[in-house]
Amino acid sequence: MSPELARFQDGKDAIAAELAHQVACASRRQDTRHPAFKGCVDWHSAVHGVWALIAYQRATGDARYASLVASILNADALCAERQHLSSSPQFEMPYGRAWFLRLAIDHHRLTGADDLLAFTDEVAASLHEHFRVQGIDPLSGAYASCSFALINMLDYARYRNASELEDELVGWIKKDFVDAEQPYGYACERCSFMAVGTNAAALIARVLDRATYASWLDGFIAANGLPSPVLRAASDHEFGLNFSRAWGLWDMYAASGRADVARCYAEHLHRGLTPATNWRGDYLVVGHWVAQFAMFALQPLFGAERGR
Repeated sequence: MSPELARFQDGKDAIAAELAHQVACASRRQDTRHPAFKGCVDWHSAVHGVWALIAYQRATGDARYASLVASILNADALCAERQHLSSSPQFEMPYGRAWFLRLAIDHHRLTGADDLLAFTDEVAASLHEHFRVQGIDPLSGAYASCSFALINMLDYARYRNASELEDELVGWIKKDFVDAEQPYGYACERCSFMAVGTNAAALIARVLDRATYASWLDGFIAANGLPSPVLRAASDHEFGLNFSRAWGLWDMYAASGRADVARCYAEHLHRGLTPATNWRGDYLVVGHWVAQFAMFALQPLFGAERGR
């Protein structure tokens, strides 16, 4: 392991605990009238807030937030959420729905309970229909990000052994991402919270074998370089960009073993976490959502059994 990664490896439990505390404070609030996901200012942030608390318990074994998660994911509230998403097909499409798939994967890994899966199968089907009709834009970002949604859809299809859905998604990804050979760059991401190029590279890592991906990644980095961390956020949303880039950078590293990508991941994680006001500052600006992004960036350091 590189020295840059080792530094975070040694401190990951303490970092995760601080992040989870911030997430729990936001998740306990009643900021909206949604039946289950009502903290964290908005629905999608509340969803990835619950996800982050589940991910924290999986990673560390610390169950201090289990009762909070259970109170949010109560059967009556989830039934009402399910009815709302069914009757409002464009609600949180695709961003918030993609996060719900991630929540369901880690909830089932942690608890073994099936109580979210029927609901989540419907959400996955709605995402599939959305992209079947609307098509895929590899350069889309922010709430419309196709690469982020497809990452979660493909991971969910594989987790559920939904081979027909998996095969169709792989076909889409190869056609629209691999074969299309999009120019990415990183300027289009500035002032946004969502990475574009590194998420696309992470998505492609899921559909190519290691040798083929290594060759593809060589070309990607030759054409686009690797991103430089954001040192001073130019907008509220940009406080999340170092972390969303780190998500993809980790997957790029895991699929290739490239030391330069590992260093870039560590640099983005460090710059996102420091100073702590980046993620636990003003509630409306960063406090309701950025810690969740940080948890997703940190999660792989806990290994396949406890992380992702």
